Amino acid sequence: MSPHDLPPRHTETVSPDLLAGQAQAWIAWLASGAVEPERMQAFEAWLKLPGRRRAFEYERQLWQAVAQPPQRTNRIRPRRVRRLAVAAAAALALLWVSPEAWLRLRADHRSGSEVMTLALPDGSRAVLDADSAIAVEYNDRQRGIQLLRGRAWFEVAPGHAQPFRVLAQGGVVEDIATAFAVAATAQGVEAEVSQGQVRVAATSGSGWTYLLAGQRAGFAAGGQVTRRADLAPDRIASWRDGELLLDVVAVPDAVAQIARYRAGPTFMRGDLSTLPQVNAALRVDQPEQALDALAMAAGLRVTRLPLGVAIVSHPTPR
Repeated sequence: MSPHDLPPRHTETVSPDLLAGQAQAWIAWLASGAVEPERMQAFEAWLKLPGRRRAFEYERQLWQAVAQPPQRTNRIRPRRVRRLAVAAAAALALLWVSPEAWLRLRADHRSGSEVMTLALPDGSRAVLDADSAIAVEYNDRQRGIQLLRGRAWFEVAPGHAQPFRVLAQGGVVEDIATAFAVAATAQGVEAEVSQGQVRVAATSGSGWTYLLAGQRAGFAAGGQVTRRADLAPDRIASWRDGELLLDVVAVPDAVAQIARYRAGPTFMRGDLSTLPQVNAALRVDQPEQALDALAMAAGLRVTRLPLGVAIVSHPTPR
């Protein structure tokens, strides 16, 4: 079923199965990325009808839940098993077709090429770096944040019975009374404390590693937590203030970090890994100048094409 086949307005009572089908169609349409303004107006009108928003949120949570392992083994009714199976099949199909669409469906908040500041339901504050995404999972046991991509800094509101936890790649970073940053990359997860204290575990069954202000630790998915070199607290998550601090960073990694803040795509041509590592202090709110400054320091060439495309290469000597 397609949202284009759904009548934008009707008030008669509809069955739960029909509501679920309509909600699933809207979810698939939203995840496709082809969000036309007129259909968005129709979607918003549909949400205002009785029972629609509740059905939509229920189906969206089902799609999110199939990506997570079950927390308990409570008996599930056959009807719910069928619904979960349908949702799982649809979600896996979406993941196969478009990982970006899957991310859009799971995320409650996503940033583009700019840093984003958010107020969380408990009064905590989150700052997402560019190209980052989180899902908010608060319940009666915990205030949970799934870091789905990129990195985020959290200032945790005190006075709540539920612990504040950031989950990433199978591990957890738990607040003890603090402000801290978490980054998820292809190499693993890194936690940095700018104030207070956190504890980090690489898996649910492993022991805790405790960190104080200025301390850092990281882990690969399924691995063990290892301590990293300490950092001055005011240098942690410096991207929140528009600064990108590169300390002995490989050139490809430096280009990739700057690319997060560009509106257009950035490509690297040739092997840049053999170039000397770089140290630089750049402005993320001026990504084009930052890319040019890095190119000048590392002896690179930047070719800019229409639609914001930038190609970074190492000139071949003649």
